[in-house]
Amino acid sequence: MAAQFLSEMKSIIVSTLTYLHRHAWTIIFIIGGVYLCYDNFLHPLIHKYQTHQSYKQATDPNRIAVLSPDMRRVRAKQQQAARQRALQAEEERRQRVRMEKERKRVKSPEEERWDMLGGKG
Repeated sequence: MAAQFLSEMKSIIVSTLTYLHRHAWTIIFIIGGVYLCYDNFLHPLIHKYQTHQSYKQATDPNRIAVLSPDMRRVRAKQQQAARQRALQAEEERRQRVRMEKERKRVKSPEEERWDMLGGKG
């Protein structure tokens, strides 16, 4: 029984290899053609369909109605944070300008003497 099974397996393998040997180039060209058709025609169509479905789901009125209040709340929070950063940056800029003016200011002789003595007069 095992010998018969092995004999049948051997004949199947030999016939398969013979078939592949005779039709190898045909199989290779068919596989290449199918790949090129998929890559150039089918894949772009699938991608376009998936993109359209994704857009359709993202712009669904029911979904937008649920997410709009959250979006407005988050945007308001972002605007508040941006305003705070702008005010802080403006204050820092004014302080830098003030310090630059003080640094460039010419001191009177009395102020220079006062600074040399360490503030003791």
